[in-house]
Amino acid sequence: MNNAWSVERWRIALTLLAIPLIGFSTANWILAVALPLVSYTAWNLYQAYKLEKWLGTGSFKSKAPDTGGIWALMVQQIYRQQRKEKNRKKRLSELLKRYNATVSALPDATVILNSNWEIEWANRAAEELLGIERLRDFGLRIGNLIRDPDFDAALEIFDKEVNLELPSPINADLMIALRMVRYGKGKKLLTARDISQRVELQRMRKAFVANASHELRTPLTVISGYLEILEMDPELPSHLAEAISSASEQAGRMQRIIEDLLVLSRLEGTRLSRYSGERLNVSAILRQIINDLQKTISDKTHHFTLDLDDALFLKGNEAEIQSVCMNLVNNAVKYTPDGTTIDIRWYLKSDSQACLNVADNGPGIAAEHLPHLTERFYRVDPGRSREIGGTGLGLSIVKHVVQRHGGLLTIESELGKGSMFRACFPDYRVLS
Repeated sequence: MNNAWSVERWRIALTLLAIPLIGFSTANWILAVALPLVSYTAWNLYQAYKLEKWLGTGSFKSKAPDTGGIWALMVQQIYRQQRKEKNRKKRLSELLKRYNATVSALPDATVILNSNWEIEWANRAAEELLGIERLRDFGLRIGNLIRDPDFDAALEIFDKEVNLELPSPINADLMIALRMVRYGKGKKLLTARDISQRVELQRMRKAFVANASHELRTPLTVISGYLEILEMDPELPSHLAEAISSASEQAGRMQRIIEDLLVLSRLEGTRLSRYSGERLNVSAILRQIINDLQKTISDKTHHFTLDLDDALFLKGNEAEIQSVCMNLVNNAVKYTPDGTTIDIRWYLKSDSQACLNVADNGPGIAAEHLPHLTERFYRVDPGRSREIGGTGLGLSIVKHVVQRHGGLLTIESELGKGSMFRACFPDYRVLS
């Protein structure tokens, strides 16, 4: 590099030296200045022409122009950059090949879509689960291959992400979980996973719970009937009356557990379509629940404060949403002492989610219990829970109903500072 600049400096020096030599020998200073400068400029233009021609013909090393000075340095730099670019492209090509091989080997179907929902790439699993062949179906709209009303509706309102469970378009016996997210500039990444085994296990578990519950119902009904007859018998010995009453209460509790188990088996693993549901006046549902509770409890036990947005409606299943409201309010009453204030709020969050808050100023719940409160039959205080007749399934039902509606249940509590249960529903379920 230093040698090239040295040659170029000598060339410039000779050009400048030629000016006084020609000037003194010819006494024509215009010619003396013009001739060396024009010669130097012409030589540089010729070097630029050779460089441009070399670049235009592929800039192979074997055909590099024979030049010197700064032009030789430029040729060297261009060649070095080309070699670096070639090596970079080679590394990128190898990385792309490894990436394609990895994605192609994934058991999940993977499809890349452009901004018009047209297929640009698909792996081998996409053929098995979705019937999509990369070469044959390139450029086709995904909606023409996956024909499902929920999927079509999801494409129309797609924003950031879509999660759906539906039968495979090529095999109705297969259930697949579809997920679509934004990918790159204007593209979408669609993945599909076979969940048939999971669905079948859920079906078998639901069938077992349902069958067991139905089988238990009949003998429980008979037992409850006989216990009721014994309780009504005026000749029942006094020493047996308390035992019969206790047995009757436990039989009733067992019946409530069976009913809740049946509800849970129906809710678990299912999701309500975002386009399904009816217009629900949640404020009215909450007011009715509070009115019914106030008829059965004294004003000296619990106090309610309501902050309800009457203009905020929810799109959902009425029986399930009523169950959420009833369970959260009942829990606040059952598991807090007399004199507790219960604050109930139904409002629209800043992120457009509709939320139900049920908060109390009771004794609170220790932090180690919070992650387990929605588990089946989990009890913070087993003795007190049995005393008040709870089934241990209420919060589990609440969690599954909220999740089924696409929402989230959160619990906040601190010993000595009360508890707060919040059920939030996504913006697509909000109606006004």
